[in-house]
Amino acid sequence: MALLCVKMLLRKDGRFPNTHVSGSKAMRERGIGCVQSQDRAARRTSPHAIAERRTGTDDANH
Repeated sequence: MALLCVKMLLRKDGRFPNTHVSGSKAMRERGIGCVQSQDRAARRTSPHAIAERRTGTDDANH
């Protein structure tokens, strides 16, 4: 842990390297992304979505 801190202090930008999937240029070129980012995007509600309405007959079918 101490060696990582020293490396961080001695680097110009002073940051840890980005080891995330999206930080890799080769992975981005192949269209491979982070599962967590893809899941977050899929769960985000669309502002263009049409709201569903439930009727009394729908409850009997489920």
